[in-house]
Amino acid sequence: MTNVGLVGAGGISDLHRPAYDDFPEKLTLTGVCDVSEENARAFADDFGVDYWTDHETFLEEADVDAVDVTLPHSVHYEVAKAALEAGKHVHVEKPFATDLADCVELVDLAAERDLRLMVGQMQRFHPPYRALKRRVDDGDLGAIRHARCDALVNQGDLFPPGHWLYDGEMAGGGGVIGYSVHKLDLLRYYLGDVAGVSALDRSVSPDFDGAEDYATGLLEFESGTIADFSVTLSAPAMPYTEAFWLVGDDGVVHTLPEGEQQEGYVGSPTPRINTRDDPERRKSFDAMDDFDTDLPTSDAFVNELLHFADCVERGSEPLTSGRDNLGTMAAIEAIYRSAASGGERVTTEDVLAEAREGV
Repeated sequence: MTNVGLVGAGGISDLHRPAYDDFPEKLTLTGVCDVSEENARAFADDFGVDYWTDHETFLEEADVDAVDVTLPHSVHYEVAKAALEAGKHVHVEKPFATDLADCVELVDLAAERDLRLMVGQMQRFHPPYRALKRRVDDGDLGAIRHARCDALVNQGDLFPPGHWLYDGEMAGGGGVIGYSVHKLDLLRYYLGDVAGVSALDRSVSPDFDGAEDYATGLLEFESGTIADFSVTLSAPAMPYTEAFWLVGDDGVVHTLPEGEQQEGYVGSPTPRINTRDDPERRKSFDAMDDFDTDLPTSDAFVNELLHFADCVERGSEPLTSGRDNLGTMAAIEAIYRSAASGGERVTTEDVLAEAREGV
């Protein structure tokens, strides 16, 4: 059993709540911290625990083995570092942090203290995506030659102008770090690390301050797979659409909506697979129809937090550890570097080397 303290009691924390509600024998919520006393008290009262309004006092006084950080992007680093220095294991929501050098520092600190550090890349814990991982690793698609991922969102439908996600300083950027991060991490899960990037971005809507609401680019993976990505945040009447493609020699994966699914298509759709060598599988089917996973629930957020608790108990490296997620954050940093240069190719090796020099 792992005693966990929640730092950040608004927004995304509600999606973490079921893990604490349904699995208290694995994840026991023993304290809540939020700068908003109202938010902290409300969340804490639901679990009958104490609350704090500053993370320094919370880390000194709360009976916690680990912290779950669900705060705006710009304070991930500060709170995660303080928790690691206090000897606590850390689960931090995506994105890891807003600066790659800060991410490297946190990884090094966790290693020095022998603490678990996990980034909340929940899509790797979505059962259909986990089932697809097995298909990819088993070679059912053959060599994957091309991939694509999109994040097409009207952010105004989700958050009003003035929310911190419109502020490039607080969010660390715009669409790339806030939305594309999900599917870029997922492509790394299937394909391995990104080697180089060429990208362009634009800040069009006046609602965004120092944050891109449009971006597109090309990715070259170390495996040789080529990919492209796009993100849109301010197109009017845009339904929330996250999609990806994997194109292999022997099969294709897509998350395109079909038929009536087109209307209201949102979130993390089930991947569908077409293979050329099995006549029975020429038509698309849900990856979960044929393959079980080792995931305990259908809820990706619950699954990732249970995985975190298991890693704390066993002393093992999380699937989405800070160390692993340096590859995702290096790809994001390379995208921003390339866009700032007008689209010149930037390598993840170079941005990681520079980040390590800065620590």
